Amino acid sequence: MTPRQQSILVGAVLTGLLSTSYLGLINTICCLGVIVGGIVTTQQYAARSPGAIASGDGAVLGASAGAAGAVFSALFDVMLRPLGLDSQAIQQNVQEQLMQNMGGQGMSPEMMQQMQGDAPGLLSATGIALLLLNVVVFAIFGAIGGALGTTLFGEDEAGASGTGQAVEAEGIDE
Repeated sequence: MTPRQQSILVGAVLTGLLSTSYLGLINTICCLGVIVGGIVTTQQYAARSPGAIASGDGAVLGASAGAAGAVFSALFDVMLRPLGLDSQAIQQNVQEQLMQNMGGQGMSPEMMQQMQGDAPGLLSATGIALLLLNVVVFAIFGAIGGALGTTLFGEDEAGASGTGQAVEAEGIDE
């Protein structure tokens, strides 16, 4: 596996984990879990490959990790569904708590029942449509994370090592 593929896999698994169960609530803050996955992807790639990373490469890495992360998230949700720890069950619990705190004000019983409906299966038409939508949205926010990661971790190694050598030289003279 190439360093690029390894980095994308690490970022995709992290994105999938941060988009599942209680951790999925992180994504309510502007897809923060997906952005973090894109940042980690570029950090991993910068650590595994020599040379600087172009911002376009970081965005592509982040988008790839985001798209794959959407698939991992769906798979993790399927695995956690029997335990009641999938994203849909967590969101449903949060909605029920909010409705109980509101006392059902402003909602008809039919509306409350509809909000508490079962999640579509992964292989249903709705499930596939939601997965495809997540792939696109996660790719967009993953690209943003990858571009941010490039600015954080994609610095030229020659400049960084030259600075480190100057510091070491000063330490020896003292």
